[in-house]
Amino acid sequence: MRKVILLIAMMALACGPALAMHDTTKAEAENVRLRIAETAPDQGGKKPLALAIGTTKFTLTGLVEVEASLTHPEGGDEEDDLRLSTVQLGLEAELTPWLGGHVIGLWEEDDTEPAEIDEAVMVLLTPEPVGGQKLSLTVGRQYLPFGKFESLMISDPLTLDLGETRSTSAVFGAAGELWTARAGAFEGSVDDGDADSLDTFVAALEVTPHEGLTFGVSYLSDLAESGAELVQDKSLYDDAVPALGAFIAFSHGDFGLIVEYLAAIDDFGADQVAAGEDLTGRRPAAWFAEAHWDASERFTLAARYEASKDYQADARRAGVTVACGLCDYAQIAGEYLLDDTDDDNPVHLFTAQLAIEF
Repeated sequence: MRKVILLIAMMALACGPALAMHDTTKAEAENVRLRIAETAPDQGGKKPLALAIGTTKFTLTGLVEVEASLTHPEGGDEEDDLRLSTVQLGLEAELTPWLGGHVIGLWEEDDTEPAEIDEAVMVLLTPEPVGGQKLSLTVGRQYLPFGKFESLMISDPLTLDLGETRSTSAVFGAAGELWTARAGAFEGSVDDGDADSLDTFVAALEVTPHEGLTFGVSYLSDLAESGAELVQDKSLYDDAVPALGAFIAFSHGDFGLIVEYLAAIDDFGADQVAAGEDLTGRRPAAWFAEAHWDASERFTLAARYEASKDYQADARRAGVTVACGLCDYAQIAGEYLLDDTDDDNPVHLFTAQLAIEF
């Protein structure tokens, strides 16, 4: 039996660099899984591939997405594409009541060549609550608790593009009945002020005061560390630019609403803006509002409006997604998105996605 366990682990680790997730990585994959769960004909009928030996449990997970898209800029040429956008394979291990971890591999057509290990962490837990709170420590390559980014649409919200951050870090967590708090530190790779120290920090708090209502705030001590790659020339950057995020989510019956805002709270230098690409102003910010309706057991509709300032040329986007559950493991969805950043040349984007998870 030990040989079987080792074989499964070796397969997951070997496939990790060859299989994986989307350019928007963790939050994008979680949103796909959330959308599949919303339209699953048999809620709770999904069975993970798991192997348990005593109190030790190994779980293998996967996600595959295929997307077809058509981009139609007014006054320009149409472009179409068909791509295997995401392949993700993960292995989660619950070794003891207080020790676990997971490894997630990611491959994206045209984006991760070669593929990569997206996440690899160890998790230490307190077997029993301490002072009424459950405590945890997560160490390794992971996505930091900055921003919420929850969406039922195919495209990612602008807040995710601006703020999602991954690094090798240590994150401490505490959870009560109505709240969850996390704080962590990591070594920044953009600010060269002190290259060999844990000089970048993150903190987040989520509160659920009532069923169906959640709000949260988060803080990152340097927005330049996010995946948006706002700083193109590191030699021009020597002062960290902190950022704040906030969201509120409400659901009742078949309806739901989420609003999120994320922004720098200090200015980037004018020379950094001049050398940048998506950084188009000194204090980047993004926000979105999204509503969804579970029209039936198998169908979900979502609509979103979003905008940014000093980021991606003050983008303005609006769109709608319709998703249909094929079974507990698969879903097909279609989306229309209008990108009206340039008043003279708005862009119409049509996307169809087939996704399966296990």
